Parts: sequence; structure tokens; C-alpha cells
Amino acid sequence: MVVRTIEELRQEIPDLSWEEISLAEYPEVAVKYRVMATPAIAINGVLAFTGTPNEANLRRRLLEVAR
Repeated sequence: MVVRTIEELRQEIPDLSWEEISLAEYPEVAVKYRVMATPAIAINGVLAFTGTPNEANLRRRLLEVAR
């Protein structure tokens, strides 16, 4: 669901870039963002969601950041 929402928003926000990171391979990222559950989404370097976010909230937050 998260990936689908982000892919849809890439059509609306051409400058949107994102990166999927395996916390098993990069545990230091989990420490840096204090991730306690996955999936976790950081927006502009700030942990915004942990666990599966509500699609509407994720969409709203990404659109806010893009403006």
C-alpha cells in the first residue's frame, strides 16, 4: 500500500524522490530515526510514520511537503 501510494503521487509530484532501505542491512538507519516498527517513513529527515500509515494521511503529508 505504501509503495503504491508513493508511486501514484510521483505522477502528481514530479520532484518526489524516495528510497527504500532494508533495516536489516542498515541497522544504523533504524537507530538514527528511532524506528521501532516497520514500515517506517521519514519525510525530509524526520520520522513521520511507523507501522502501516493510513493512505489518506500519507498522501496529505507528502503533498504538504511538496508545496
